[in-house]
Amino acid sequence: MVHSKRKLHVIAIQEAYLNIAAYQLVDILGDKIDVLAITLQELTMDVIGEGDIVILSKEILKGITRPFIPASCPIIVAKREVNIAGTREFLSLPKNQQILVINDTLEHAEETAISLKNIHFEQEYIAYDPINPIPSQIDLIVTPGEKELVPKQFKNVIDIGPRTLDFNTVLEIASHLNDDDELNILMKRFFKSQLSLAEKLNEKYNFHYKKPSIQKREDMEDKDRTGDAVPLSEKEMSSMVKKIEEHGFLEESLAILAIYLEGKRKLESFGRTTVKQKLQHLGFDLSAQQLRLRLEVMQELGLVIARQGRGGTKLSETGEEFLSHYTKRTGAESVEKSM
Repeated sequence: MVHSKRKLHVIAIQEAYLNIAAYQLVDILGDKIDVLAITLQELTMDVIGEGDIVILSKEILKGITRPFIPASCPIIVAKREVNIAGTREFLSLPKNQQILVINDTLEHAEETAISLKNIHFEQEYIAYDPINPIPSQIDLIVTPGEKELVPKQFKNVIDIGPRTLDFNTVLEIASHLNDDDELNILMKRFFKSQLSLAEKLNEKYNFHYKKPSIQKREDMEDKDRTGDAVPLSEKEMSSMVKKIEEHGFLEESLAILAIYLEGKRKLESFGRTTVKQKLQHLGFDLSAQQLRLRLEVMQELGLVIARQGRGGTKLSETGEEFLSHYTKRTGAESVEKSM
């Protein structure tokens, strides 16, 4: 008689992290559990069954997801750790390097800096706060899969790839499986999963746990995470321009992109109030609602990346490519020059 495996549901807000966590858990515990990955937006009342195990990407999701999870289900909040397999370049670094750690928020940068210090203790780490200017005395920049947040003028950059589940999270999951596997077996599988993820992520993040198909243009944010601008065709440019002009004047959106490009190069974070003031300086008087609408359209097109908290809105590589391409195509003077 074949017994069905117990189900483990991974729930996250961002699909990119969801795919990484689910892929890793299949690599470690795939012979013992069925891993089901779902975004918070997709969660409904009939998804999670009695006795299933639930993994949440953040503590804050506990309250939001509680009505959807039966009382018999163990709930584990995942913790993240630097992927050791992505830090090979650290082995050849001189000691006592001043390393600036850039992540999407200061909190995540601090967590990453602590993880790196625990592994490569020979170096000094500074967690970057996006509201402050970049420190002058640094030797290199390290980022866990957030290379689009690093201005292009900084060439000495190591991208160690996104953080993965930490080993303690794996142990906590295993404790609910009543499995007799020894600790060293789980540890071996854990390191195998990190190596496997590092290999996959070296293929320019071109994998999905739920949909292992070639990425399409609609999935721009994941493509932008590679740090390489995706060349835009004339057809794509025309389609984007048409979409922008349906909700306002193109010149306004180009000015907004130029402002975020300025912030990206200076490694500064601009809130909407600052963007609105800079637009007024350029001769564009938009209301808060008009600015929000234009940013929503540009986020939908993948030209900007909106992040929660202090991470703010950032210009994506596609947005920078769009701004550069449009200026070259029309022969118009770049808005950036007038700033």
